Amino acid sequence: MAESKVVIAVDNSVDCVKAVEFALKHFPKGYTYHLIHVSPKPVSDTRLSADGGESGMDFQVKHMLNKEQETASKDFLQRVFVPKASSAGAKVTASMLHSESDGSTSIGQAICQYVHQAKPDALILMKQNKNAVTRFFIGSVTRYCATECDIPVVIVPP
Repeated sequence: MAESKVVIAVDNSVDCVKAVEFALKHFPKGYTYHLIHVSPKPVSDTRLSADGGESGMDFQVKHMLNKEQETASKDFLQRVFVPKASSAGAKVTASMLHSESDGSTSIGQAICQYVHQAKPDALILMKQNKNAVTRFFIGSVTRYCATECDIPVVIVPP
């Protein structure tokens, strides 16, 4: 018998706790929760300042900020989401994924790729409170996943 699992995509917002609470309520016993957080790939250490006119100092600052952001995201995932998901006694895995950029499509692709490999029963996402203009210009990770993932996608309202 295949393992029952659900993927819960979270970001660094406390609002995403609602997505975990939804899983606890609707996918209770017998499920393994896969918590995932997507962040853009860090600036490459091999990038030369001559390639785009970026100074070495700009590179160092971006690299340091990327590392700090990733460390903070890992900490938030472990400190906030893992204990909440574990509270019902379920098995929990937590993973940091990387996307090519911080754009909605790239993040959505990383989530869908994870879903394709993990083969869960469902994907749970938080709906972000964005107005129509913002969604039009920036895009939506939730919309991307809802249309591109080949499993049921549950969108939890804020």
